Amino acid sequence: MACRRCQKSPISFEDGGDLLLTCGVRELLDKVVGVLDGAGLSYARQDMVVTLADVDLVGLLEFLRDSQVLNPLEIRDVSALQMPFGQPLTFQSFTRARTLESWFDLLGARDLLGALDRKSFLSWFQPILSAVDGTVVGYEALLRAEREDGTLMFPGEIFEKAFISELLFQVDRLARVTALRSAAQCGAEGLLFINFVPTAIYDPAHCLRTTVRWARKLDFDPKRIVFEVTETEKVRDVKHLKKVLDFYREVGYQIALDDVGSGYASLNLLAMLKPDIIKVDMEIVRNIHLDRNRQAIFKALVGIARDLGIQILAEGIEIQDELAYAVENGVDLVQGYLFARPAPEIIVPEVHGYWARESGVR
Repeated sequence: MACRRCQKSPISFEDGGDLLLTCGVRELLDKVVGVLDGAGLSYARQDMVVTLADVDLVGLLEFLRDSQVLNPLEIRDVSALQMPFGQPLTFQSFTRARTLESWFDLLGARDLLGALDRKSFLSWFQPILSAVDGTVVGYEALLRAEREDGTLMFPGEIFEKAFISELLFQVDRLARVTALRSAAQCGAEGLLFINFVPTAIYDPAHCLRTTVRWARKLDFDPKRIVFEVTETEKVRDVKHLKKVLDFYREVGYQIALDDVGSGYASLNLLAMLKPDIIKVDMEIVRNIHLDRNRQAIFKALVGIARDLGIQILAEGIEIQDELAYAVENGVDLVQGYLFARPAPEIIVPEVHGYWARESGVR
């Protein structure tokens, strides 16, 4: 049986129905009622619950937010529950209640909510190359979300809004499934790197079963799939992360850590988690041929990876000198704008200048 969080649907501003407002402090609820009276809104009050029937949810929330009658502490104490038409009010219903502060955050994430409702997530692909000869060994699936007007949201904005509006699980799950489906549709061959956020996963056996089911349905060899831990440096609960990664390994998938080398924490994770692949932070790769400090960190990472039997990938390569340094100092894989930018279709870059030079091709 799945946990309730896994089954919980994203809130939709498009759903009609009633809105219930409640608060544990009568004086504060009286203040809310005064705001409603001042706006001429109709409502019914029963003790500590105020019900607004068939309300314009967006309009009401924008009014409460913009009126600024309630201070920042008070909006955390007032809860609002959206009740769609025909849905009975039960104790379970109140698990969907959110504070006004949370509702105001959701207002700022309406475009993301719309994308979740429409399932309008996309995956763009960037090739990953062998450092030996420049052949494509796989692709990283990079998330995009399409707004209703056709414009795109990129990962930074998507996950910032998801975190603030408590939609991280829904976003991360749909992103993983979208990566698998898009890769199958595009005919992507070789390894498929799929990003995931560890904090979005509560119980691997339940929360990841949709991903596992789609991988099997699309006939992906588990060894082709590399689940990539994003924001490695921000990992706080290492035991939970290890539990998630162990689940992936038991199914047969590979594991990668992203942005390794940006701080002590990510280095400390290497021995504990022993991933299959580490991706060197692009800030270390940038102009590495000119910077001895970056070179020292880079060489240390390569040495650690070799000792632990881990493959090392240099990401963010943009110029020939960065590529030459990375390859000549022991990386296994490379990725970056020098070869191809992320694109909605599969790109197979030609053998690049560095390898063409080494093989005598002109």
